[in-house]
Amino acid sequence: MKIAVRFVTELALIAALALCAVVSAGCMFDGYSTRDRVTFAARQYNEDVRWGRFLQAAAHVPKERKDRFLEQHKNLDDDLEIADYDMTGIEIDKSDKKHEKITAHVDYTWTLKSTGLVRKTSTTQEWEEKDGNWYMAKEERVKGTPLALFDEPAHK
Repeated sequence: MKIAVRFVTELALIAALALCAVVSAGCMFDGYSTRDRVTFAARQYNEDVRWGRFLQAAAHVPKERKDRFLEQHKNLDDDLEIADYDMTGIEIDKSDKKHEKITAHVDYTWTLKSTGLVRKTSTTQEWEEKDGNWYMAKEERVKGTPLALFDEPAHK
């Protein structure tokens, strides 16, 4: 009898935890700051890029850039290996009251299998919020070795 009661109690606990998870999933980021939410999105995006999960990473790219993003990664998929990335900072510019400008700084360590040389590239990522989701709108190389995945800085 004690075993049956314990089993029912454990099932009730599991059901309660599952219900809490489902209820809280919709408001997962309620109470989190802009910095927290964009940092989470940027880490998720960069982890997916780092491990070659480009379809998942594309979920953080605006619709109008998604095809270009997937094509760029497809062209290098067999040759590119990203060994590591490091998000070195996130800046939030609130000077425009209607639109925050979010910039993430990322350092990549990578190699092309065809050359075997380890390279480093530093980029800035511009992040935008649309309908409550964060999207990486633009990524530009700021120093290091050029790579076709990143936009080049505009010459002034």
